[in-house]
Amino acid sequence: MCPLCPKSFTVTQDCKLLLQHLLEAHHLIIGEVEQVADLRQYILYWGKLRHLKLQDYCVVFSTSSEPGVPAADPSPANTYYLLCDKLPEDYKLRHSLMQMKLRHVVEQKERERQDVSFSRQCIYCSEILTGGVTNCFQHLTQQHSFSLGNPDNIVFGAQLLDILHEKLRNLQCLCCEKIFKTHKMLREHMRKQQHRCLNPKNKVYDKFYLRNYLRPGMPWEETKRNLDEESDTESLSEDAGQAVKCKDEPAWTDWLEVSIHPITCLFCSFTTTKVPAGLFSHMQVHHNFDFQQITHNFNFYQKVKVVNYIRCCMLELQCLQCQSVFATQEALQEHIHNFSHCTLPNPLVWDLPQYHIPVCDNDGLLQHLEDGEMDDPQGSLTSVVYPEDIQPLNDSILYSSSLREELTQNEDKEVDLVVTCLFCGYTVPGERAHMLVYAHMSILHCFDFPEVVSGLSYYTQVKLINFIRRKTAQKECHVCSQVFQDRGALEEHRVLASHTSLPPSHLFQDQSWLKPILEGDGLLQRLREDGDSDDEDPSLPDSSREEASVAILRTAEQITQLT
Repeated sequence: MCPLCPKSFTVTQDCKLLLQHLLEAHHLIIGEVEQVADLRQYILYWGKLRHLKLQDYCVVFSTSSEPGVPAADPSPANTYYLLCDKLPEDYKLRHSLMQMKLRHVVEQKERERQDVSFSRQCIYCSEILTGGVTNCFQHLTQQHSFSLGNPDNIVFGAQLLDILHEKLRNLQCLCCEKIFKTHKMLREHMRKQQHRCLNPKNKVYDKFYLRNYLRPGMPWEETKRNLDEESDTESLSEDAGQAVKCKDEPAWTDWLEVSIHPITCLFCSFTTTKVPAGLFSHMQVHHNFDFQQITHNFNFYQKVKVVNYIRCCMLELQCLQCQSVFATQEALQEHIHNFSHCTLPNPLVWDLPQYHIPVCDNDGLLQHLEDGEMDDPQGSLTSVVYPEDIQPLNDSILYSSSLREELTQNEDKEVDLVVTCLFCGYTVPGERAHMLVYAHMSILHCFDFPEVVSGLSYYTQVKLINFIRRKTAQKECHVCSQVFQDRGALEEHRVLASHTSLPPSHLFQDQSWLKPILEGDGLLQRLREDGDSDDEDPSLPDSSREEASVAILRTAEQITQLT
């Protein structure tokens, strides 16, 4: 009920009608209403003003004209009344309501923490998670690199998961909130654009984070800035020896805006956080390299190759145009400037599969490359151009029925993927070739590839494959690095010594192992992270492991029959 008349309003969803009524009918204004923790209780408390004088409890001020009326047409002065936290009673009321709301939210959080019976399917894969809502958020962070923040700072977690599940079911990205046609397009977009986070501008998520109840109404950007300043002050005052942090502890990021890390120019040491506009402008002005214009007609993967090719050339002190090698970075820069070699060479030089692999870890420029297909999932309309004064070619070779049939057959054919074993020359072509190679390695080499790489990130799997291929080619054991005269002795050693598992991580963590050892390695093209499914619908169980098991059984039967 209005605090000054019998008219009633609904304020739980939208309070605009009530605020407009107070302003127009009673000239009463509630200052900073967004900072009121419970507007309903706030209005009920000030209901006593109906029988009191407003000037005794409010700030009084006058205006010479109505809002929206030009100053040239003044109206009689009006008196307005303001309720704000500068008034002692109002401040006390707002503080009490905030404490009550915070107490309620903390109690709700405690109930969620103690409820270990909670279980539900992961919103990103088909796994059923048990043990409480906290385990759901930890699973998203550890298995899918999808961090929603520290679980201890999230409240009403089940409701938040329901909202996110509904958005993914509707093929909507959780970060940029674009709609896509298929689950595969959505997954590829979220992985490629690093959109495994929530949209910080969407106010719907505010109610799910405890921090928003501590300082209601304060923009979260300002809250982040204040907390960062406090953290920096504490860090400077602490002893460095006491600031040891456990490496195994997951690095949680609370509900804060994703910070933009400085990105380095492709040709020099210039860095900027104004990505991509500032970086592209620098390269155009100082290096005469218009990245956007040069790559205008390139697809996403070609742009990735261009970035990695240039970074590789700069790292190896090699001119990207003439491939000349120099002793120092200064000599290379002088050569590029004097001979205007800051241009791309023939595509045969840089448009190679090896430049799919990033040269720099977490290269931020790759995350800001645009992809026409993904940026416009609904498709774009192109104008139709009608030729003029062109006679129809009735004798064209395209009218040949045999040629048209041959072209149709070739369109239906897919290029077979060729996958080679890590320990011998066994090679299989075909769409499901990797399943047969997995079975081959498990039966004949006692190496369960899906189990060994389980839990490893994509780039760690790439390093591991290239590391094992190099060791096998050198007739070395990939676990103990012992050298043998032939592969037969190496294979016997691996099996007898039980060196059929993951080698120590420090052996293959070097960035050099990202470069493929085998050209066109089909095994690298079939890698995926945990939680990613080959199925169209992520709600369906992942069938890849079941197919691998079937392939292993079939291979074992064939070996038994041959024996």
